[in-house]
Amino acid sequence: MAASFGIHVGNTTACLALFKDGKIEVIANDSGDRVTPAMVAFNESETIVGLAAKSGLARNGASIVMYNKRLLNENIEEADLERIIKTSACKLKNEEGNLKYEIRNGDKINCFTPEEVAVCIFKKMYEIASSALRSETDLRVVLSVPLYFQQNSRQLIMRSAEEAGFEVLQVISEPSAAVLAYGVGLTNLDEEHVCLVYRLGGESLDVTVIQVSSGMFTVCGSVHKSNLGGNKFTNILADYLAGEFRHKWKLDPQESRRSMIKLRSASEMCKQILSTMSTAHCFVESLCEGVDFSYNITRARFENLITSYLSEYTQPAQEVLEMSGFNRKAITKVILAGGAMKMPKMQQAVKEIFPEAELLSGISPDEVIATGAARQGGSLTRPFDPDCEHLAMEVPATSKPIYFKLPGQQDMKCIIPALTPVPVKRVHVHSVKSCESYLAVEVYEVDGDSCGAPFLLGKVELTDLVIPTKLSIEISLNSVGEMHVTVLDQKSQKKYIWKMET
Repeated sequence: MAASFGIHVGNTTACLALFKDGKIEVIANDSGDRVTPAMVAFNESETIVGLAAKSGLARNGASIVMYNKRLLNENIEEADLERIIKTSACKLKNEEGNLKYEIRNGDKINCFTPEEVAVCIFKKMYEIASSALRSETDLRVVLSVPLYFQQNSRQLIMRSAEEAGFEVLQVISEPSAAVLAYGVGLTNLDEEHVCLVYRLGGESLDVTVIQVSSGMFTVCGSVHKSNLGGNKFTNILADYLAGEFRHKWKLDPQESRRSMIKLRSASEMCKQILSTMSTAHCFVESLCEGVDFSYNITRARFENLITSYLSEYTQPAQEVLEMSGFNRKAITKVILAGGAMKMPKMQQAVKEIFPEAELLSGISPDEVIATGAARQGGSLTRPFDPDCEHLAMEVPATSKPIYFKLPGQQDMKCIIPALTPVPVKRVHVHSVKSCESYLAVEVYEVDGDSCGAPFLLGKVELTDLVIPTKLSIEISLNSVGEMHVTVLDQKSQKKYIWKMET
């Protein structure tokens, strides 16, 4: 079986997953880490990506690009852009809508666009992928992008990956990739689920409701918050630790930019450790004026620091429910994505909103989207046509579920769930145990579910049956709303076809 990759590049980290021989595996980088910092350092002689770039942040932050993904969005809001320019570690210029990073190396100033930075990150992913397959050819990949990215932004990301050497099979949305990672609705096409994808990354929060029916994903609502991310929790912890250092040594690390960069880096590490351990040790060498900092922080203390802020992070979940028209009880599955969702306190907060839903967290949240993209890559045998819309396509679908009922049975059986793409074909086999040679099959359209008020679409009357027999009932709908019912007597191979108006 041909191998394919799934890539998710976020604001803070990037992850690469491989689909091969029916299995999905997250590929570790050359440092042995399963996720790679999405940071690029431009030096005089080389370009460094990943952990090595992150480690040099305190020494030479002005030459390191962070959080590049947010600038790939062509529809970025003006307020967000101004905030990014003010807080960027390296100088960022906006000349008539053209964004460029200015990197000074000695007396020389080099300019790089966000797309060029994205190419550097994808080249790092290409190196990791080449090492995994021991090949530099036919590296096929499915990319994931935020749902709110427009076509030009998606094409830009696709070009960046292709320039790095990948063959792009498809570009899918991040929430769809998260649903694919767990295979929701893929094994049984008769299943219907309403999934809520809660993705909390380093810089942003996205909450999306996706309805899964007959293998088709329908995005019912999505909320994006560019100012809420896991970095806020990191800053809260760093400020707390700075206060503890100031209280003990009467020195204020918050007066030094370099000291706070070192402290935030240590706080980020402690936050990750506290996701699995009850205590983390924070040590920063020469934090302020040559004084080392050593401190033990407990998970209970950390969670107490962030508890008052959790309502900001849970409110978007209520907003997306109002947007989608579903209530909390309608959500059947909650999927956690994004590195910050490894925090037990955040998982608990989301679970409390949807106590009746199944919380899917078996895959590490910072690997979920890449895993789903890899699964999608495994289902593609060849690339999409270049002129095809890579992210989404509008298709006709049934607005209501279709049921049928056999004589002598009280319950109706669903043939075609709501939101099933059309034309559609389903085959249901039933044993006819009656000794009579006559059978009537009633076809209904139902509002809501089988408990709603059914509307009789038509009645199929079969005669001259060979008893006993099995009937295969196939129903298809076309885009103009015509219904064709085909009933096949599998013993006599007689076929009955009717045309009905939906």
